[in-house]
Amino acid sequence: MIKELRVSLFDVVMCLSDAIDLISQVLVDHHKRVSYIAFNIATEIGLCAEEQNNLVFAGLLHDSGALSLKERLDLLRFEAENSYRHAEVGYLLFKNFEPLSKIAPLIRYHHIYWNKGQGSTFKGNKVPIGSHILHLADRVAVAIKRKEEILGQVKGICERIEKNSGKMFMPELVDAFKNLATKEYFWLEAISPSISSILAHKSKSIIIELDVKELLDLAKLFCQIIDFRSRFTATHSSGVAATAETMSRLIGFSERECQMMKIAGYLHDLGKLAVSPEILEKPGKLSKEEFYIIKSHAFHTHRILGTIKDLDTINV
Repeated sequence: MIKELRVSLFDVVMCLSDAIDLISQVLVDHHKRVSYIAFNIATEIGLCAEEQNNLVFAGLLHDSGALSLKERLDLLRFEAENSYRHAEVGYLLFKNFEPLSKIAPLIRYHHIYWNKGQGSTFKGNKVPIGSHILHLADRVAVAIKRKEEILGQVKGICERIEKNSGKMFMPELVDAFKNLATKEYFWLEAISPSISSILAHKSKSIIIELDVKELLDLAKLFCQIIDFRSRFTATHSSGVAATAETMSRLIGFSERECQMMKIAGYLHDLGKLAVSPEILEKPGKLSKEEFYIIKSHAFHTHRILGTIKDLDTINV
């Protein structure tokens, strides 16, 4: 019998952010870095704890709508073009999931330029200040050269950001960033290999737990991110989830166990984010190397889900 399940929303979002980073080694920890920088800017300008926490989640998930490797890599250009599509997809993903619905507008507008104040609205809708914080944090993270010593980069990054104050970025936020930039620990934490634990510590006030139904809804949402990368897998995980649930009922599992099997079906291919669409969609026989890459996705799924406390019942 499976015990009553409640899992931390922060832990689930953190692990799913890790899964998205599997798309490319170039992107590792990008979401966490943006989350950390956005949180600190929000703190610097005195936003309330709820808005700070919303930015932590928005940062961890801001590029969820970029479903292809090309889209993700294009966004690493400082002045990214055609970046609204993935932001809109991200908005649509989260707007109906109540625990994360407040971050949906932040993600939707996180590439809107300030443009001397014109960016306070977009197509008649008000752009939240959190979106402008996310945009600035994202561009700071993109400007960091991961293979170079960080403190020597600070002056150049600040000059690049300040040059775009009023154009790309809200001047008030640029001033807050410049204050943060004088603190060495800010930069060292931003590129730290321990950024996950740093974020967890800063976000310790986030006490939101998901019950089985909410976890089921979030798992369904993320199966879309997993499956939509290829037209050949567009309904695969949802099909596995439905089949697993039905078979579980037929052999007499409890209602809760059937729900857990459905969650497992939605998430069983999470590690496939590490597999390129070229391999997933290859029309001919896979090479030995390609087969091993496909085979590794189960390990990646196990490793990622294993970071969530009390989720071991589906991590098989």
